[in-house]
Amino acid sequence: MQLFIAAFNLSAALLASIAFHMNTWNTALSVVMALVFSEIVSQNAQFYARLLFHSMLYVFFREIDTRNAHCIPKSGPVVFVCGPHASQFVDPILIITHTPRDLRFLIAAKSVKRWFVGFMARLINSIPVQRPQDAAVRGKGTVTGSSTLIVGHGTTFTKDFQVTDSIFVAGEAYRIEKIVSDTRLVLKRPLTRALPVRAKFKIFPRIDHSVAYQLVYQAFHNNECVAIFPEGGSHDRPELLPLKAGAAVMALGAMADNCKPIKVVPVGLNYFHGHRFRSRALVDFGRPIEVEPHLVEEYKAGGERRRTAIATLMSTITEALNSVTITAPDYDELRLLWAIRRLYKPEHVVLTLEQTQQLTLRFADLKEVMGEEPRFMRLLERVSAYNKQLESYGLRDHQVKRTVLKTETVISMLLWRAVLFVVELLALLPFMVLGLPILFACRLVSESKARAAVAGSSVKLVGRDVKATWKILTATAIIPIYFILYIVLAGVLFSWRAALGTFVCLPMLMLVSLRIWDHFLRVSRSFSPLLVAVFHRNAGRQLLQTRRELKHEIREVVRECADKLRRPRMFTEADFAGESDTDEGEEPCESSG
Repeated sequence: MQLFIAAFNLSAALLASIAFHMNTWNTALSVVMALVFSEIVSQNAQFYARLLFHSMLYVFFREIDTRNAHCIPKSGPVVFVCGPHASQFVDPILIITHTPRDLRFLIAAKSVKRWFVGFMARLINSIPVQRPQDAAVRGKGTVTGSSTLIVGHGTTFTKDFQVTDSIFVAGEAYRIEKIVSDTRLVLKRPLTRALPVRAKFKIFPRIDHSVAYQLVYQAFHNNECVAIFPEGGSHDRPELLPLKAGAAVMALGAMADNCKPIKVVPVGLNYFHGHRFRSRALVDFGRPIEVEPHLVEEYKAGGERRRTAIATLMSTITEALNSVTITAPDYDELRLLWAIRRLYKPEHVVLTLEQTQQLTLRFADLKEVMGEEPRFMRLLERVSAYNKQLESYGLRDHQVKRTVLKTETVISMLLWRAVLFVVELLALLPFMVLGLPILFACRLVSESKARAAVAGSSVKLVGRDVKATWKILTATAIIPIYFILYIVLAGVLFSWRAALGTFVCLPMLMLVSLRIWDHFLRVSRSFSPLLVAVFHRNAGRQLLQTRRELKHEIREVVRECADKLRRPRMFTEADFAGESDTDEGEEPCESSG
């Protein structure tokens, strides 16, 4: 690692000396400074990794917030259990940059083989773990089955499998209890669903994780923190995947190995259109879980008592992780929860990311409490229909009140927004010329990687979980080349002072352009409700009336069911007093997520 950093900086120094026609003394000075800088970076790897990650996230996300970071233990060994794993390599860097303590991540050994990811993983001292799916091989023949029996057709189970292996079929892995013959397997647990039609399968070999566990135990003995994604791999489903027991095994195993008491901190990662450029994210830390000493004793006993101890701790971890994440059976239902939240909140309140997430969690609880109650189901249908109406007009909920403004008000607002649109567009044009090729490349690469990820996975839907990762990785590779090119051109065509000015000013101007871009998008989106107000006034009035009725009905349901919810209400009746649906104030910053 130190050699790599030194070689990189040395190459940069020599290139600079050639580009700017430096004399021998200046070249020697550049080389010395590069080597000194390399030593400083290698001695403070975590700090500089955080700095680099912060820069990446600052550019990609419009807003990042944290909740309950003060709950993280300031000392002692900690296991951070993170989920949902909704953004492949963005998730870990988001946690690293917003956690006050240094972390060591468990990372798939397959990912470490990618040059940039591997470099970053080594920089933050991650622990590589071999996964069964990464060592999987396609099985010979096909299988059918039901309950715990697998029947092979053209298979050679006795040659291909060992009792410690697993068979991966119909999107799930099943441990093998017994190999009866070349065409018969008995599973340790029954199939989730029967396989009446012949299906292809994969062989998941048993992986020896003893080396990885020893590295984890050593980290705990050194009072370090280890982070893990218990779902295994990243995915873009709206609900948590079944959690693997590794976090519980690590905590109990380390304490059984005479380690200090270990605390488990659940970390909820909540994205609002997180695969998109300039989206938002919230990192929600739950209250630390103390590993009970009696569970450690049960773990030491081995056998069935060990399995019970692991299951008990995993049950606690799962419940804690669910309390800091928003999950839904599908993306449409998640969008429905977002819509109900937006309609319920007081008009004058602009929710923070923390409040947005907490209010959505409350409505997820409400849906669970109400179940299939007819009145609530009718309400959900009406909200869904209202959402579709908004989409047909290209509107967002907070824009509906603008569709019934007076004609003279609408015209004056249209003129003002048009002026802003033109001025900001002219200001952004130079940066669009510079940035559009980068954005195009990022989109092209991310879409390609998403398709490949979906093709190679049984849990991904459209591959949203890899899009942000590949957009950031692509931009990280291209942007420095752009900057170096412009700096060298300024030095060659003008002088070293021009190169220095470009080096200092270009990044700053790019950051300013991002802020202008954010406002430019808000101005662009504000035209839709104003145009509806001019050309579809009756539709605007109808939407506003529907909105009023839905707001009233949602608040009535909350008022009646508040005592049944697990969480206290965020707003009282006084918060809703004096509302006006025709408020002409500035649009709220809350996004549709």
